[in-house]
Amino acid sequence: MTWLRHALAVVAAVAVAATAHAQESLQAAKDLYASAAYEDALAALGRVQRGDSVVEVQQYRAFCLIALGRLGEAQKAIAEVVTASPAYIPSATDTSPRIQEFFTRTRNQLLPEIARQKYSAAKRALDRKDREAAASGFAEVVALIDGAEPEARDALDELRFLAAGFFDLSTAASVPETKPPAPSTGATVARPAAPPADLTPPVAIRQTMPRWVPVDRASQRVFTGAIRVLISATGQVESAEIIRPTHPAYDRALREAAKGWEYQPARRGGVAMPSEQVVEVQLKPNQ
Repeated sequence: MTWLRHALAVVAAVAVAATAHAQESLQAAKDLYASAAYEDALAALGRVQRGDSVVEVQQYRAFCLIALGRLGEAQKAIAEVVTASPAYIPSATDTSPRIQEFFTRTRNQLLPEIARQKYSAAKRALDRKDREAAASGFAEVVALIDGAEPEARDALDELRFLAAGFFDLSTAASVPETKPPAPSTGATVARPAAPPADLTPPVAIRQTMPRWVPVDRASQRVFTGAIRVLISATGQVESAEIIRPTHPAYDRALREAAKGWEYQPARRGGVAMPSEQVVEVQLKPNQ
């Protein structure tokens, strides 16, 4: 295995050399920019392997392009910086007001879409019950919006409100499931468990259950199941998931019906917020 160890050593040495070369090239580009040799700095940046240095490479590319008056190319470089690191803001002590203005303008243009994408990713994490990833994602959205310029922040108030509410939901303990009620005819809904003292739970305004008609003799018995719904701060159902199946002939209709349910939203301190509710269902044939 001597040849294998030798090969691995060669690969490691090449990687180290490439990293060192990239760092030297980036520093050379910075020095050229500082000496106002903008074209030479751009050429040096073109030789840098981007990797983890994408933000630094593109920010200096933007600096050089702005200095040369190539504003369209500069905006593309700034967009790449903002996309890779949305919280990045050029230092006021190291950059001119003109450069800061370009970065602020581009960031304000891109931030709403970036925030929505991160919100959607956090929401997907919550839907698949990855509460840690969801909480981290929602917290990032809130921090991004809070750090934005007033112009961009005002347009994202609703998204921030939703992200903050879902952050609370992601970090809260799961609501315990309730026991099903006494048997009755057709489909019935169990009452939810009592919520924490500081939270007013959502109240159903419309929660119509699909009609249950047994499809065969084997269905002439009682079935129980449960569906989890995510309720927005406006009381609409954002998503519904069967967490305990009732019957294959009923679950799809139940999930589709749940998307049209309406609630008075949950409230904390009098402020409407997103919430989650588990609805237990019992199916019993007509007698």
